[in-house]
Amino acid sequence: MKLEDCKERLEELEKAREELLKLTRELRILASKAIVAIHTQEMELAEKNISKGREILNKLKDFQRFPEIYYSMVFDSMQEIAEAVIFAKLIKGDFDLSIDLEIPHSAFITGLADAIGELRRYALSKMISNEIGEAEKILGIMEKIYSELISFASFPDKLLPNLRQKLDVARAGIERTKSDLLTAKLYASLDRNR
Repeated sequence: MKLEDCKERLEELEKAREELLKLTRELRILASKAIVAIHTQEMELAEKNISKGREILNKLKDFQRFPEIYYSMVFDSMQEIAEAVIFAKLIKGDFDLSIDLEIPHSAFITGLADAIGELRRYALSKMISNEIGEAEKILGIMEKIYSELISFASFPDKLLPNLRQKLDVARAGIERTKSDLLTAKLYASLDRNR
């Protein structure tokens, strides 16, 4: 190894890092836009953003030749697009907990854990709309995901970053959703008896 080789590689890494920053930022924005579109019942827009996100994932593959920076830079954005894809799939009624994305297994697992929070928000909107049955169904999905993921909690944080913390947040969200659902049922019952 020579000093000139080191300088050349570091300059190459710096250029790649700048490009990766742009792509991962765009991927996170598209994932966020897709999730917002799902919450506002704009599934076509959500799918459009997810499709654009898939295109960026394909572009990210080119940067795997830079392992020094690749995984540390792309993990969060891959996790977020996984969350958006999972959320969209579940809201469309497809309850198979799998996705067709070329991302690390850990990004899929942690994205799935994060999807529980989006499902909570969706269930709350259903309660507000007095769609109690739909909210109950969403709660069931949240519990199913949690029960599937709890078996992964024994893996070290280096393999599944922040999973235990995400599962703690998910469990608390599930419990709050149960409480909110009970309250919504009570109010619905009172309204029917008036």
